[in-house]
Amino acid sequence: MEQRMVIIPKFYLVLALIVFSLPSAAFPQLKTRNVILITTDGGRLQEMFGGIDADVFKSTNKNFQKTAEYKKFWADTPIERREKLLPFFWKVLMKEHGSIAGNRALGSVVTTTNHMWFSYPGYSELLTGEAHDDVIDTNSFGQNRYPSFLNFLQKKLRLGHDQAAAFGSWNAIAEIATNDPKAFTANAGERNSSIDDKEIALLNEARALTVGPGPGVRHDYFTYKFAAAHLKKFHPRAMFISFGETDEYAHQREYGRYLQSWHNFDAFLKGIWTFLQSDRQYRDKTTIIVTIDHGRGNTAKDWDDHGRDVPEAQYIWMAFVSPDVSLRGEWKNTPELYQNQVAATLSKFMGFRYEEQNPAAGKPVAALFGK
Repeated sequence: MEQRMVIIPKFYLVLALIVFSLPSAAFPQLKTRNVILITTDGGRLQEMFGGIDADVFKSTNKNFQKTAEYKKFWADTPIERREKLLPFFWKVLMKEHGSIAGNRALGSVVTTTNHMWFSYPGYSELLTGEAHDDVIDTNSFGQNRYPSFLNFLQKKLRLGHDQAAAFGSWNAIAEIATNDPKAFTANAGERNSSIDDKEIALLNEARALTVGPGPGVRHDYFTYKFAAAHLKKFHPRAMFISFGETDEYAHQREYGRYLQSWHNFDAFLKGIWTFLQSDRQYRDKTTIIVTIDHGRGNTAKDWDDHGRDVPEAQYIWMAFVSPDVSLRGEWKNTPELYQNQVAATLSKFMGFRYEEQNPAAGKPVAALFGK
């Protein structure tokens, strides 16, 4: 058979070279265009999966059955109790839009890889994808020296100062979220919101006049309102929101307030979700991971505590809401997940390989990507 030479026009050769040289993120196969990490500090697995813990409540108040919190959140079964405590999370978010790992009774385990089991190391592991026990061994570590997934996505997407953001109730969140304090918006603790708005101005004044739940910690309501205002005005594509009252009231052994803080957290999730679904940039284009920095003790004696002498604090939970993932409800009999996988997972949803920034970081959660 006679062979003929096929001459490809120069234009098509150049086009092919351009196509194959573009980064993979230029051809997004996923729907996700925005990512948000949300945490509630030290929110125990026991309340997340079972609602009120009567033994713990009794240990803090012998008349606990007469309290408003008991009457509001008590029910006969663990499922009913958790749905009363976190109605939006369980009845809407997990039922219709997402899934959660970490219920060990169902064969799902999520742990930290750091062995400190307190806040700074936990948040740093979440944000950077790697534990640094040899370096980060105190909550007073100061400015993080390791870049986070927020720094990574800001560079990859060429985001402006307000297009990546971190908001937290605890002062230290602003330092943990980035190794460069000038890189993007980082608002936490005793800092005011810089948004020029009458409502925000009143909230700034109220925050300054209000005693927070603990040293260097503002009430979660301010964090929620400041973060929501930033979402609406600047539409960041990468964001971290950290709430802190669950940890503060647990340390104070104020179980009733601890429960109410959980319930408030649920309301904040609902408010954030409602806005996201009403906005063209975010609706059906946003992946959210909801989790905690560390667990706590699981008995009436140590429920208020965590740290290296409380091994139960290594166990955490992790929820995933994404337009690209069809998983719903609770994970069952699945491989163990780790806290250090969050940074790479969120980056992969945005089409990037986080290992470019940190080769030692945990890998993306394979089950979320059909593997």
